[in-house]
Amino acid sequence: MLVVPLFQGEEDTSDTATASGEDLRQMGFLDQSGLFPALGEQSGPVRYQSEGDGLAAVARGEIESFYVITEDYLRSGKVEEYAEFEGRFPSDPGGEAVLRALLVDGLIRGRVDLDVTARVLDPAQFGSFRVASDGTATELTPMAVEIGGLLVPLLFGALLGMGLAVGFGYMIQSVSEEKESRLVEVVITSASPLSIMGGKLLALGTIGLTQAAVWIVATALTVPAMLGGIPGVGEFTISAGLWVTIIACFIMGYFLTTTLAIFVGSIAPSSREAGRLGGWIPVLGFAPFWFSGLLMMSPDGWAGRLLSYIPFVAPTGLLVRIGAGGEMDAWQIAAALAEVAATSLVVLWISTRVFRAAIFMRGQNFTRHNLWVALRDAD
Repeated sequence: MLVVPLFQGEEDTSDTATASGEDLRQMGFLDQSGLFPALGEQSGPVRYQSEGDGLAAVARGEIESFYVITEDYLRSGKVEEYAEFEGRFPSDPGGEAVLRALLVDGLIRGRVDLDVTARVLDPAQFGSFRVASDGTATELTPMAVEIGGLLVPLLFGALLGMGLAVGFGYMIQSVSEEKESRLVEVVITSASPLSIMGGKLLALGTIGLTQAAVWIVATALTVPAMLGGIPGVGEFTISAGLWVTIIACFIMGYFLTTTLAIFVGSIAPSSREAGRLGGWIPVLGFAPFWFSGLLMMSPDGWAGRLLSYIPFVAPTGLLVRIGAGGEMDAWQIAAALAEVAATSLVVLWISTRVFRAAIFMRGQNFTRHNLWVALRDAD
């Protein structure tokens, strides 16, 4: 994302028929139909008198492509294209578009008014309006806004899922290894379980959100520049509301995932067992993407609502739903994230109460009975 704009040249948004002379001189043609006597004049494509001369020019690198306008062109519209094609699906869309515009210009030149000619070459600039059920019409947003509105939330949803998986692994390894090394038994004599777990949450959350800040700054600088370099898509800016939603999803996602990691690390007898018990948790961050096809068809349907309000998948579910075009008010987003925060606090409360009991059960499996006793009797 940072490198592409540096190598992305400005696109020529003018009509293809007015391409630069240097570009047109890289094209050659043979007019067997006799319909285009003016084609190739001045700085236009190079005219050749025989097919062999054109093919030889391509072979020598004098031109990039050679077109033969067949004798029955007016009836069939057939044009043969010769070039040093590469790849499985050889084509030259740019050269074909230029030649197509030149052929149209040659067919109507002298027969049609110049203004009409220009409109034939560029027949329409569409402005799209959506008609509501009450008959009112509203203009649709530019293409760049639609593309960015799709890509940015989905991109950050994928980055969030990846970040949560990594963060979960670090947290569960830290908790379980400190239990195995008995280091935490010394620390807990001078600090409460809540203080210890809160410190871990703060440290890992700060690291994760710093990484997210780098992604956000990179996206804010590069995505509008890349979309702005594509002709016809318009200007794209990322709204402040979307940034706030992305940041809030990252914060709540890290909060919930790390508290779940603390809980699993507390009840697991070893780091290996902790990885086995909690192996399903990192998958939750990517679960909304499994339903992305369904969300694209109906972002505000039952699937979109479930993925937005189930706390364990809501951080990425919200971003996938927004990227699919879902309509959510600010209070709905706030309510979904509040559920995530409440769930995280409950899991953290449970984790701190069983943490002390788990230390004294080192090497043993945590059963449902042991878990209930720890919750009931812990200070």
